[in-house]
Amino acid sequence: MSANQALRFFLTTSFFFSFLLAHSQNPNTSAPPNIRSKSAIVMDAETGFVLYEHDAHTPRHPASTTKIMTALLLVEHFEPLDIITAPEDCEKIEGSSLYLKPNEQLNAKDMLYALFLRSANDAAHAIACAIANGDQEFANLMNERANQLGCKHTHFTNPHGLSDPKHYSTAYDLALITREAMKYPLVREAAATRSAWISRSINTKDTFLKSKNRFLFEPGAEGVKTGYTREAGHCFVGFKRENDWGLIAVVLDSEDWLTDTQTLYDWAYANYERRIVFPEKTIMGKALVEDGKQSSVRGILEKDFRVIARKGELLGPPEIRWKNLIAPVHAGDEIGKVVFEKDGITFATAVLAEKTIEAAPFWQKAQSTPIQASICLLLFAMMWSFYKKRIARYK
Repeated sequence: MSANQALRFFLTTSFFFSFLLAHSQNPNTSAPPNIRSKSAIVMDAETGFVLYEHDAHTPRHPASTTKIMTALLLVEHFEPLDIITAPEDCEKIEGSSLYLKPNEQLNAKDMLYALFLRSANDAAHAIACAIANGDQEFANLMNERANQLGCKHTHFTNPHGLSDPKHYSTAYDLALITREAMKYPLVREAAATRSAWISRSINTKDTFLKSKNRFLFEPGAEGVKTGYTREAGHCFVGFKRENDWGLIAVVLDSEDWLTDTQTLYDWAYANYERRIVFPEKTIMGKALVEDGKQSSVRGILEKDFRVIARKGELLGPPEIRWKNLIAPVHAGDEIGKVVFEKDGITFATAVLAEKTIEAAPFWQKAQSTPIQASICLLLFAMMWSFYKKRIARYK
């Protein structure tokens, strides 16, 4: 067995037995959460790992949870202080409203707050017109972005979520969209805000926004968006953090969206855990370095390597995937990854070079393989022969 194989065997077995010792109790077998939503899901915000799902891929009316995608496109197209002008037809938009006047101007940040706190359909329409000259063209952008995120059962026809037979999404797809949107600090800020003052150019008496999202009063709640139409029923997309672990929960067509959401989070945090398998700076072994002054470099873990599993669940070993390295290798360079795959999700953390490995001089490289050594000897013999002939000529 080679040194590399021995190291890999050691890491594999030590990983396995660390699980065996730390999690040797029987797997948790608690019943699924008792909810009254037609579709539901709980997803890890960082990796997309699904902790629970119920009919999560069935297309349904998303109502105003649609505005999460509108918010995502808004922050991807505008800076916070960029000005958005309301279109001439803004007063014709039905439902919840910011009561925009034609040609009224707000900055993009205030429009974002209007989406989350007032759930303003006219603000969503104004954003669509500013980005894509109308709802239909904007819906095309929404669908293109949804496809990029891996949404397979989503089709938008408008930016606000008013009912349309061709406007639909799923609990799973809405979780994917939310996962991407919440990567933006401005979206996280707006989604978690209970009330705010905004600035506007015309309707200056309506500048105080107050969210009706009751979930924001829950400990650790960070958003995100309620939704309701007669066709959709009560819908909600939530984001909650407990012990610095963020989870997204979605309920569609729920008889009691708040209770269902609370139940999902209680169940998820009680039944699952985010395990630190190897802490940050753990030495993960040595990676081979070609043409270096040293033949290998130690790899250290960039950050905690964590996986998500049910409490008490035994897991197999991870894999260390080393890169093919050619000197020079600099300290801090990524030289590999620790990888663990579970239920279609890959958990991975980078392994970094502990120190710099400089390139070896030519003579040292020449000793590294028989072929290179033979070539070096041949060149030396040719040079010596040439030198002897030169000396003989001048005698």
